[in-house]
Amino acid sequence: MAVVDRPETKTESSGVMVRRSALAVAAVGMLALAACGGGGGEPTASEGCDGAGELGAGDRTTVQPLAPLTGGDPLPQAALPELDGDGCLTTDDLRGQPAIINFWATWCPFCVEEMPDLEQVHQEVGSQVRFVGVDREDAADKARDLAAATGVTYELVEDRDGSFFRAVQGRGMPTTLFVDAEGTIVHRHAGPVTAEELRALIQEHLDV
Repeated sequence: MAVVDRPETKTESSGVMVRRSALAVAAVGMLALAACGGGGGEPTASEGCDGAGELGAGDRTTVQPLAPLTGGDPLPQAALPELDGDGCLTTDDLRGQPAIINFWATWCPFCVEEMPDLEQVHQEVGSQVRFVGVDREDAADKARDLAAATGVTYELVEDRDGSFFRAVQGRGMPTTLFVDAEGTIVHRHAGPVTAEELRALIQEHLDV
């Protein structure tokens, strides 16, 4: 299974570039830890996944198992609390429809940069592909503020201790997983992605 390095920047419309610039300026205060290799400060704990049965996490992310993954692996069992709310998303909930799982954080500038592109493609194919943003090892209040600033409308959950990111063998931030309707990881993309690239990857790996 290929891991794609960070793509080169492609030519964009002036409107997209203006929006990206505005978001970058707005996020400066959040990006004191700008290196995208690790967490940004203490995660904020909140109740969220107590009702998830054996995967109930309380104030933690729960992931089972943490076994190494190879090609065509099933998505690890996990319970992830909603970023804004008291609900819980389990990876079993994603079965039945192709899914995009994007790991992001306020301390990762490239994550901030790509979020409008993810939202754009979500608006185009969201009825066919489920989009989930996973906020990794972050402060929930800052993450909620950034999500509001970028205007994303897809689902957002938390990976408070980074265990889900490690379980899926995430490599660098951002990382985007392409998961088929049976819950199998069919592709991992490391690095930011543009809307154009995301459309092509969805067509190639999810046949949408």
